[in-house]
Amino acid sequence: MPRTKKDARILNIKLSSPIYDKLDAFCEESGMSKTVAAEKIFEQFFERYFEIPEAERSVFNALKER
Repeated sequence: MPRTKKDARILNIKLSSPIYDKLDAFCEESGMSKTVAAEKIFEQFFERYFEIPEAERSVFNALKER
């Protein structure tokens, strides 16, 4: 019986080689696919970003430790 397809969209991006190498090493170590790892990384970042009041939002504020 086939798996149910998840609601998804395709995202094609170019990553710098050093970032790709880190993602690849992370996936090898964690056993996650690059898709799952990217989804988790994006989700964590967006959760932090949208916790910041809109008037104070910036990428740099989202990267700060809370």
